[in-house]
Amino acid sequence: MKIAWASSAFAAAFARGDCTQLEWLDACARCALCDGVAFDRAHFPRTDADYLAQIKKAATDLCVTPVATLDDEFFLAARSKKEESLQIALAVGAPLLIARAPGLAACSYPELAAALGEATGLAKAANVTIALRNAPDTHAGSDADCKRLAKEADSAWLRFAPEPLRLDAGSSLASLAGKTVAILHDLSGDAERTLASIEREAPGYRGFVILDSRAGERSLGEIDRVTASSVFRAR
Repeated sequence: MKIAWASSAFAAAFARGDCTQLEWLDACARCALCDGVAFDRAHFPRTDADYLAQIKKAATDLCVTPVATLDDEFFLAARSKKEESLQIALAVGAPLLIARAPGLAACSYPELAAALGEATGLAKAANVTIALRNAPDTHAGSDADCKRLAKEADSAWLRFAPEPLRLDAGSSLASLAGKTVAILHDLSGDAERTLASIEREAPGYRGFVILDSRAGERSLGEIDRVTASSVFRAR
């Protein structure tokens, strides 16, 4: 399997002005053991065509793979915002847009079902696959929730980007493995447990494990050390 870093792990550094998106991309590329990157929607200082082309060209020149863009607000965003997020992914060369499921209090299930229909239709038109990310207290807290939403959408443009340690206790990564296109691991969690879940329940998985941090407290100087010590790298 391959390793990618999510820019969301460096949210505090971006907010303080310690680094720019291009500096983060360069730091990831200089780490010989880092294979890809996932761009959080919040960390694009600009979204005009010239800047997005610059990001894509930089990733190409640095030989680092744009794995995905991340947009936690995607499903409940206005149609124009959904279209913009998909176009950003397309412009930087990322085949996936990873979107966290809305919280249970944020919308009703029928509202989410309608949003899914719109989202997958737009994803098909843009040729960017949406990958659903689970989280507790959302409409995708369990493997059953994820499969229900996939059945509701009934679209090849909705797949899964599970975070194994945040699935509920009765869930199994195995039941999502057939439609899993990325796997996420928060660096505050037990990497050995995540790896064990992958090896036990998705033994044929060959894609990216995206390293993230909900706390967003990582620094660029940690990239080499954390990637080199990662249990995923050894596999």
